[in-house]
Amino acid sequence: MSPTELARVLGHARTRTEALLEPLDDEQLTRQVSPLQSPLVWDLAHIGYFEELWLLRRAGGREPLSADYDDLYDSFAHGRADRGALPILEPAAARAYVSEVREAVLELLADLTEDDYVVGMVARHELQHGETMAQTLALAGWLPERAPEVTASGDVLVDGGPFTLGSEESWAYDNERPARVLDLPAFRIDRALVTNAEFGEFAGTSRGPADAPVQHVSFDEAEAYARWAGKRLPTEAEWEKAVKTAGSELEHAQGAVWQWTSTFFDGYPGFRAYPYREYSEVFFGERYRVLRGGSWATDPLVARPTFRNWDLPQRRQIFSGIRLAADA
Repeated sequence: MSPTELARVLGHARTRTEALLEPLDDEQLTRQVSPLQSPLVWDLAHIGYFEELWLLRRAGGREPLSADYDDLYDSFAHGRADRGALPILEPAAARAYVSEVREAVLELLADLTEDDYVVGMVARHELQHGETMAQTLALAGWLPERAPEVTASGDVLVDGGPFTLGSEESWAYDNERPARVLDLPAFRIDRALVTNAEFGEFAGTSRGPADAPVQHVSFDEAEAYARWAGKRLPTEAEWEKAVKTAGSELEHAQGAVWQWTSTFFDGYPGFRAYPYREYSEVFFGERYRVLRGGSWATDPLVARPTFRNWDLPQRRQIFSGIRLAADA
């Protein structure tokens, strides 16, 4: 990409961040709403730190703006529940920091076009943290949650046979690679997401408009609902094949709620960590389950058909829902 195009991508991410935080006062920005979430001002400064680390320091060879930030804003150094007690930047200082970093990055963009993957990674990192901050806002009751109407019914038969799982696109994350051909048996997948009304028949509680997709469902709840309904959750390979081959027949395939799959998060055969292990590899194994599709808070630059999200099976603060599948 040209420097102008890269600046546009970075600017898009920053515009979304600023729009999300603009209505909030300093007390809201610094409050620890939940032990599951960071204070919003930590997320903001972490966005700037990640950009400084990858684009100014590692790609640009600059010295750190502060020696303290490697500890304060490294997401592996302190858990979310502990970040509110750290000596983190106040809102005005955090805003000044991210602006200082961005100004320096824009001056360097002409030198970064040969490795634009890292620039794209920084922009998508900010967009992904934007969704994390939206989760915090939703938990606090500071953000209205969108509820698209579910109108579809029935299911789609996805024929058995080969398809390509994963991506080799230039900005694909390491966990989406390498793409490979899989041969899946035929299966059926619901056209519609599970609604609040349908989930309420199972759980006996109302979560919102009857015809809207149920949100904030844990994997454990989703799997239990699927059993109760006489179906199952799709594997992530089934989900991706359905979207790639029959996506037009699936309502809200992307952009409504994240959809739990039955698959544990792990690397594809031939996986190679890039550009750092901590993005994907440290989460591999049988602790995390894969979600697909993206939510109403997910930017389209992130929510590609091959994008893999993951979380612990008990987590409910994410914008997660259910699409059911069945054997053919």
